[in-house]
Amino acid sequence: MKSVYLIIAVLFVSICVVFAQDPTSIVATTPVAATSEAAATPIATTEPPVAVTTTVAETTTAAAVTTTVAVTSTTDAATASPSTTAIAGDCLSADAFSTTDYFPNKLDLTKLDASAQFSVTYSNTYKLVHNIALDEYYVLYCTKAQPDVGKTFQSKTFIQIPVTSFAAIDTRALGYLDLLGQSNNIAYVGNVSNVTTPCGTKTPALFDVNNPNLDRNAYGVAIYPGGASNDPKGVGLGINYATTPLANAQWVKYISFFTNQEVQADRIYDDIKTDYNTFRDSINAANHISYKRNITFMSYDASSTKFSIFQDAYFKNLTADAGAVLITPTLDQPGDPTTMKGQLQNSSLVIDFTPNQSSYSDWQTWLGYSESDITTAAELALKNSKTSGKYVNGYNAPPFARNKELWRMDLVSNGGALDYWTRGMARPDLILQDLIQAQFPDYFKSRNRVFLRDFAEGESTQTASSSNYGCNLNNWTPAASVSYTNSAADTPESSSTSSKLSLGAIIGVSVAGGMVALSCLATAIVLLIRKLKHNGSQKFTRLNEETLNDFNSGALDRDPMMMEETHETSGGRLGGSGRGL
Repeated sequence: MKSVYLIIAVLFVSICVVFAQDPTSIVATTPVAATSEAAATPIATTEPPVAVTTTVAETTTAAAVTTTVAVTSTTDAATASPSTTAIAGDCLSADAFSTTDYFPNKLDLTKLDASAQFSVTYSNTYKLVHNIALDEYYVLYCTKAQPDVGKTFQSKTFIQIPVTSFAAIDTRALGYLDLLGQSNNIAYVGNVSNVTTPCGTKTPALFDVNNPNLDRNAYGVAIYPGGASNDPKGVGLGINYATTPLANAQWVKYISFFTNQEVQADRIYDDIKTDYNTFRDSINAANHISYKRNITFMSYDASSTKFSIFQDAYFKNLTADAGAVLITPTLDQPGDPTTMKGQLQNSSLVIDFTPNQSSYSDWQTWLGYSESDITTAAELALKNSKTSGKYVNGYNAPPFARNKELWRMDLVSNGGALDYWTRGMARPDLILQDLIQAQFPDYFKSRNRVFLRDFAEGESTQTASSSNYGCNLNNWTPAASVSYTNSAADTPESSSTSSKLSLGAIIGVSVAGGMVALSCLATAIVLLIRKLKHNGSQKFTRLNEETLNDFNSGALDRDPMMMEETHETSGGRLGGSGRGL
């Protein structure tokens, strides 16, 4: 009893001590408003921004870097404090090593993603640009005479800026130049027939390297797909499929170095990235898409007589960001149509980059498909699924062939030249929306595709129109997140497997089944006791359930695609399009 009194006394003293302290020590703090964003989905491809250093180490297909240059920027737009600043146009008469900063509107280096294949270092009158993809350095200067930068590095070329006239040898540069409002400043292009953009009012001339009368004073810089060893005004672009779609979109910042439009380029890229991530996150929201589609990007090279099935990082990221799965082939380059046909056995959508204008029926004949074989193989696969419980795609009836889901990237073209090659790399947000829309036509309430053409349905190609092309993002507004669900598979409906019980029915059946099981168990126990009483020497053996045989793996529509996983009736092919098979 004394011990109880002692405990009570100790507690009383402790409480008194607590209340004797500063009252603020026991007052709950005001909760801080939550500011952290939701965690990004695993398929996010954009790397976090670097701090202030402009050099980014990344493995590429380009040659290894052989020149070492210290390019850590000390003139970031947010931290630079030069002695004086001036308008860049006043730089022409300035000394090359003036203390006046003639580039007040610098690229925000904190926004330069780690995937960027270029870097920049600012001085007061010149910029040192490193094309990491090609391992080339360029000095862009605004003074009358080029600066003497010594022998600390080997510059590929010196370019006077701002450039007001371009030679787009690589016509993929046109998409970036359009975004920067430079459409009418393009003097030459590498191939006149490849120009699909309607943004410029002037028609560029052909850049004919074999023409001795080519006016090289008509352009300030020539943009090549790779290195330009023989052009003193040539620089490389370095776009490739070894990186992500958003990483390729960043090249608009690289182009802006030559026009002093870095701030505008930052805004353009941010807008594209915002829309891209909005649609990526919407389609990949948890439990919104029950059955992911399998996508194959392919092409045929007549010179090598081989097919190619694209497995580059660009296509892997684009497909995942569109909520789909990129097919992994057993052969990257099949040598004949029969082998290629086997690689397409599980494809829900096929996107063919082969440069020809044949009809869908000709394409089927080329690969060895026929409507009669597709129908027969599909019926057989459905029949087998009713006994095996698993739908296995037939060699002659893959999902894309059953549902007519063959696409091309030539919806907008000009004389066979694809607009995809003009601005596809500059606008990954548009490509992503097209890929989502091809899978789920009812995803957008009202939208016209930009690049993808429904080849199987005989959709016609179009020429670009300036009224809806979207040459720039001056009137850009952020896209709204789309709330969309789809529970349809791209396998044929089966009446024996497509019925779906309601939640109430499931609960009712479960309860009834449980009661029956308990009743049976009680009866079995009573009978067992009686049995043991009358025949104690006889053992009771419990019946084992029959072991299920393993299904043949085959070519599954998805891994695994079990037909027991019932789904709602689709309003049309690929999840409610209403367009029918």
